[in-house]
Amino acid sequence: MPWRIVFVAPFGLQHKTTVWARTLPLAQELARQGHRATILVPPWDSPADAGRVEEARGVRVEQVSLRGGLVGTVRRMAQRVAALQPHIIHIIKPRAHAGLVHWWLWQRRSRPLPRILLDVDDWEQAWSPINRYPWPVARFLAWQEEWGIRHADGITAASRWLEQRAQHMAPHTPRLYLPNGVNPLPTPPAARHSPDSPRILLFSRFVEVQPAWLAAFWAALLAIQPSARLIIAGTPVHPALEAPLRAALHGAPHITFTGYIPPAALEDLYASVDCAIFPAEPTPLQQAKCSVRLATTLLHGVPVVASAVGEQAHYGADGAAMLLSPEAAPQTFAQAVAALLSRPPSAAARAAASQRLLRRYAWADLGHTLANFYAQFLP
Repeated sequence: MPWRIVFVAPFGLQHKTTVWARTLPLAQELARQGHRATILVPPWDSPADAGRVEEARGVRVEQVSLRGGLVGTVRRMAQRVAALQPHIIHIIKPRAHAGLVHWWLWQRRSRPLPRILLDVDDWEQAWSPINRYPWPVARFLAWQEEWGIRHADGITAASRWLEQRAQHMAPHTPRLYLPNGVNPLPTPPAARHSPDSPRILLFSRFVEVQPAWLAAFWAALLAIQPSARLIIAGTPVHPALEAPLRAALHGAPHITFTGYIPPAALEDLYASVDCAIFPAEPTPLQQAKCSVRLATTLLHGVPVVASAVGEQAHYGADGAAMLLSPEAAPQTFAQAVAALLSRPPSAAARAAASQRLLRRYAWADLGHTLANFYAQFLP
């Protein structure tokens, strides 16, 4: 019998990655197995999408109306969940609209079904100082996160760090390690090597390392490879983070800030670079997350140098990436990048890294893993 599954999202699909890069692929795999999957989206961050309903490879995506503000939107989402009569309600992130719907539904549950599960793919409390939330907002979001973990029938976690945190906070709640996945590419990744002016890609939200660390890294790399080019792709999580980074890099040559890269432009970006770097500090913020960008970069055959922090150590294991200690100095990181540029991986090695990802992190397999996890909650 097909199950009815409702995913309750915390925000829209335009500006943040969780819904389109994690929830939607999982829902599509469940739909491919014959289940009925719906994603309810409160598009407060993209209000022009309010009211839009569409089908995405078998998944119904409903972007609810924002009339009535926060209270009206949450009430409408909860009512829509009830109307869909799901077997499983999967809350995506224990915060904001999704967290409030979670609380609302948990208070009113009177029957074994539906079961309420929670998906965690970040340690949300670590973002509060970065986003500079006022104390009452930060405290409320922290309460939401902790309450949500302690009040769920089951928890899916995108990283081992989050799985362990959930175990500590809710030791008797079933848990599933469910990292982000990848899909096969339509064409094999192309070879790339530009010895005269190598291009290094850094995907950044301006929070992975301190600005001084990045400036020291770039100065050290230019001392070894003066013609190197650095492409910084992405936008800061908070606007105030941009000025310190630009100030630290002021006067440094061969740096390009691209801003946000739309998904349709990623293929050309990957084809234009010689390697990518993923430095990360060993903080809860970095240990908790599961980088879709790193997985996608490796899948496209781009050679990678990464800090062995959190899920980066798992994605880059077995030689898929050049992994460095989380405590590696900027100069050490630069030396590793220079070594990779001087001896780029062969086409066979890049293809092997891509195939390893598909063996371990294919969305099709992760979708079956999630379905098996759901089965223990259903009669």
